[in-house]
Amino acid sequence: MYALYYNPCDWANPVGQQGGHTPFQTYAHGQGVASAQTNYFVNAGGVSALDSLTLAVMLAYYAVHGVFPKGYGTLPRQEVPQQICVSGAQPNVTSTKVTTTPPPQTPTVSSPSVGVYASISTTADVQKAIAQGWPGIGVTTALGMPQSPYTATLATKPDAKVAQVLQTNQASLWWLSFWTVSWPAGGESFHQAGVDAGAYAGRQITAYPGTRRPNYVVLDPEGYNKPATTAQQFQDFITGWAAGLKSINSSLQAAFYCNQSQYTTFKLASVNLPAFVAIAPIAGNQPEVSGSNIKGYIAYYATCPVSDDITHVKGWGRSTIRFSSGTAASIVGQPDADTAR
Repeated sequence: MYALYYNPCDWANPVGQQGGHTPFQTYAHGQGVASAQTNYFVNAGGVSALDSLTLAVMLAYYAVHGVFPKGYGTLPRQEVPQQICVSGAQPNVTSTKVTTTPPPQTPTVSSPSVGVYASISTTADVQKAIAQGWPGIGVTTALGMPQSPYTATLATKPDAKVAQVLQTNQASLWWLSFWTVSWPAGGESFHQAGVDAGAYAGRQITAYPGTRRPNYVVLDPEGYNKPATTAQQFQDFITGWAAGLKSINSSLQAAFYCNQSQYTTFKLASVNLPAFVAIAPIAGNQPEVSGSNIKGYIAYYATCPVSDDITHVKGWGRSTIRFSSGTAASIVGQPDADTAR
């Protein structure tokens, strides 16, 4: 139990986190499980062996049925996890590969493709993007918060509306989900703050209707608290985001957003995750950074009619363009290396 909560012995774990924390999410002490989710750990460690058995029966039954078994009252007292590496403890648990139904396939993009990046508040907004023939859609679905998990979905739940419409229409649009996440509050590491935010995003996305999920779940680091000042802090924030997201749903693809200055200053080309880099203005401009992890450019500001801007940024190989009115179009794709440079 200590290992699953804190990993005080610094044992190997699925996402390579160091001792002191693990990729497992934990439910509050004394509560049942409203719905069974992967990578969640429920404390069934009782003060006595009988308490442990009773806890295991009650919590497992609750996970399946949503209520405790008939005749069972309150949960027995649970052991409190501690950050102590017990003398002689060994990581001798073995695992068996479980065969599961593969996740639904999301559309792939093999060449530069331009889609709309807009403020979504209704399903009609998504329908409009489909009707206008955009091949993809980008959505900011959350804003930063000053405390953990440092992000919160907008009240209109834009992403959930995208999922609903794409599922209903069987639309093949690609989908970028942007999450604005604040920097950590004092006392919490950049990595752990990223983990908190990523896990929160993963739980929200898991609850979306239907089976369609974003092609990329993009971290947009800005908002409250003191931002990263070193490359290690910025990179820890990004890798924590990916770890938190994967701890909830391993099929989700984490990515990050930054400007060209951040990409260079904080050495983000070394981060092994897809990057979406901001560029402005569009007219007469071109990217000044390149890197093998750059999946798209976020370019400001397009005007209507947008055909000339689209043609211009397509020449960059992979981009995202935002209209001066607040909507934007996105270009994503993986050109050959020479085109990217």
